[in-house]
Amino acid sequence: MFLPQMDAIDQDIIRLLHENGRMSYSKIGELLSLSRVAIQKRVDALIEDGIIENFTVRLNAARLGKFVSAFFEVEVEPRFVEQAGDLLSREPEVISIYQMTGPSLLHMHALLQDERALEQFLFKKIYVLEGIVGVNTHMVIRRFKQGTGLEL
Repeated sequence: MFLPQMDAIDQDIIRLLHENGRMSYSKIGELLSLSRVAIQKRVDALIEDGIIENFTVRLNAARLGKFVSAFFEVEVEPRFVEQAGDLLSREPEVISIYQMTGPSLLHMHALLQDERALEQFLFKKIYVLEGIVGVNTHMVIRRFKQGTGLEL
């Protein structure tokens, strides 16, 4: 698949949108000395080419009552990886889940209300799944950086 080459203007547009996804095309145009229409056309092309997948909002988990951020390494029997990944991905606490290399391993990030909710999540939503071999849980103490995707 041919990936279009981005010029410096496209990269500047992406950088500005990455810093503030709500920045108007007029404001971006003003900063880059281009018209709003020119910026809109470029953003539309970046979307059409699949470079920009979507626009999103980052929520403050603690303000929403989610005080525990935890990562899980879930080891699963190979024949149950797909099923476990699918079931866990449906849980509202789970914000990301990936199948990793090595033993049949799922790497998962979840946001939970408190330690009791973490315990319930482990025992009522993970350990009960067929094929679970083991779980390593790591609670976040401090965040140094949280990405919203690939940065240029």
